[in-house]
Amino acid sequence: MADTDRKPDATMSIPDEAKVGEVSRLLGESGDLRDARLSAYRSLAVATLPDRVQHLWRFTNPAHLLPGDPAAAAAAAWPVAVAAGAAAAARIVLRAGTAPVVNVSPEAAAAGLAVTPIVSSADLAAHAGDEEGAAFELFRGLNEALWNCGVRIIAPRGAVLGAPIHVRVQAGAGAVLPRIVVEVGEGAEVTLVEEHTGGRLGTRVVGRTELVAAAAARLHHVLVQRWEDGINGHLTARARVGREADLLTTFASLGGDRAKVELLTDLAGEGARSEMMGIAFGTGNQRFDHHTRHRHLACNTWSNIDFKAVADGSSRSSYTGLIRIEEKARASEAYQENRNLLLSSAGRADSIPELEILNEDVSCSHGATVAPVDPAQVFYLQSRGLAPGEAVRLVVQGFLAKAIDRLPDGTREAVAGLVDSRLEGLRGRAA
Repeated sequence: MADTDRKPDATMSIPDEAKVGEVSRLLGESGDLRDARLSAYRSLAVATLPDRVQHLWRFTNPAHLLPGDPAAAAAAAWPVAVAAGAAAAARIVLRAGTAPVVNVSPEAAAAGLAVTPIVSSADLAAHAGDEEGAAFELFRGLNEALWNCGVRIIAPRGAVLGAPIHVRVQAGAGAVLPRIVVEVGEGAEVTLVEEHTGGRLGTRVVGRTELVAAAAARLHHVLVQRWEDGINGHLTARARVGREADLLTTFASLGGDRAKVELLTDLAGEGARSEMMGIAFGTGNQRFDHHTRHRHLACNTWSNIDFKAVADGSSRSSYTGLIRIEEKARASEAYQENRNLLLSSAGRADSIPELEILNEDVSCSHGATVAPVDPAQVFYLQSRGLAPGEAVRLVVQGFLAKAIDRLPDGTREAVAGLVDSRLEGLRGRAA
């Protein structure tokens, strides 16, 4: 499945303006939020597809990610129960065309956790900051104008949640455009698990998550994508990290046919820290396109990126990572590493690390590798009595283990299980 067509489609189908009002009515929104949608729609109506010569779109044709009718929600036929599982501060289910299904634990409610539908423009006031560059405009505009399920999560100052908040975005049929807004107050500690599941052939997902971590907050954002076959999607998570606050982002891309994921973090306060750790495991003809960006806007900030991808079959993983350190962000540190493991001759990986350093008083480095499994490692394991396929399986497990181990309980076991199921096919494979 190669996106070899270099030119974007000449035309782009955007739902007419009446769909904006229809989606707004489905969700029971206020007039000011409907007006905000219409404002975004008017910009969207004259937007064009990102040009394939733009480096953030060279590996993915945006036409393949465009959603259809966002108001055609068959949500009534989808499961609405909040699934049981590991302990959770809250469990939330998002389905196109309906209000969120929410279950908050008594302990989290006592700590002040608030989980509410997005019904007015004030619910979107806490945003992660503006983006620059035309590459972000189309899909940002699609979600702003036509998002069809959403939730606002607020952890007040000093709240410490001992269990994660689980948000499950159910990709049913047609177009799914989730909007998640998260505000973590000063000194609060929160783990948010955002899981994208389900889907049917032809489903398109355009998701947007915005996270704000106030001063001295601790936020762990987990983004897991495990769609069914036949799903294409574009997911964006934007975060703004305040003074002395910590953000850990762990992510896993495993499902769907085509997925583009953008993780964009601004280190806005002095002493802010951000770490991203993630994996992608492609099989068959899957295509994963990841873009990460750390912007250091204040002094004494720190960031680190560790992204590992595995490509089996004819799958392809593409990664572009930008570190930008602004002129006023002195004494900052930034690191970036992308390692790719190819399990077949047809698998492919692209890695483009980028640095924009506007201050000399910084420490910054990056690295990238693309290689097959090390035959010396396989030989060593074979010398200990393992079959070639089993040896490769253990090497891949070790390659991904660091990121998987950082996932919270419940999510870690689910992701490890999916990885193991894909590795089962290696047992009988010759070296």
